[in-house]
Amino acid sequence: MKQILLGILVLITNVLLAQEKEKGDLIIGFSTGSSFSNLLNSEAPHKINIFGSDVNPVGFYSSDLTESPAYIDYETGIFRDVLFGVTSSVQIEYFIKNNLSLSSGISYEPKGINLNYSNTVTDYYTTAEILTLKIKNDYLVIPICLKKYVLKKKNIFVSGGMYFGYLLSSRIDYLNKKTVSDESGILSNYSTWIDNEKDKKREYTNKFDFGFSLGTGYVKNISNRLIFKSEFLFNIGLRKVDAKYNNDYSVKPIPMSSDFGNYLVRSTNYYGLNSNSKNINLLIKVGLGYKIGK
Repeated sequence: MKQILLGILVLITNVLLAQEKEKGDLIIGFSTGSSFSNLLNSEAPHKINIFGSDVNPVGFYSSDLTESPAYIDYETGIFRDVLFGVTSSVQIEYFIKNNLSLSSGISYEPKGINLNYSNTVTDYYTTAEILTLKIKNDYLVIPICLKKYVLKKKNIFVSGGMYFGYLLSSRIDYLNKKTVSDESGILSNYSTWIDNEKDKKREYTNKFDFGFSLGTGYVKNISNRLIFKSEFLFNIGLRKVDAKYNNDYSVKPIPMSSDFGNYLVRSTNYYGLNSNSKNINLLIKVGLGYKIGK
């Protein structure tokens, strides 16, 4: 009986000691999980994008933006338009103090937006609008954060710092459709469709991104060396995503005798979204770590 009690006491002692993190400890780990991303301030001031109009402005019979067939008065939602993805990372954590560490590493993170908007307005005419816009930008991200372990067991932490991202690839699915009809049938039908178009030269999206990183998480020692960890990480971008445009819009009158209409319209932004929009994403990750130290 004494041997059993002694064994239980040794086991409890090992578990408690396994929770201790000491100055100079180094933890190397891997984690994976889900990514939920969107774009902040994503509605463009001019809700129109005429692809290629920066090079060749489009002829139009009115200076009124809302009369353009390419115009859709869409609305965005911070929760409704979330782009879901999978993230993975390799991390390294060094303990400056027993309850304070410096954490970094490298991770793969998809960012962007998944916007699906439709609206029908019936007045004298019936106008049906559809905008489907999925932008998926893949980044390599390096976070640099301080982690503060709280509570007596030091198994819960809060973190804060910066992240720096490099754009690996950018892809867009785009459908802009407007139909105007009355009781007799369709009066006009406009549609622009881009399917799985890749920006191979990465000229439309900034190659570098950076911002604030805030998080919290829970760790649990499986053994003296092996650690289970979970983390919630919230990233807020500080740099605009658009690398080429700045919500450019202009209307230039042309002679009435022109075959192209009365005005030349030039409208460019970030695929119909605000050029000044910024990345925002939430990461939920679980993984394992291995402690190198005493």
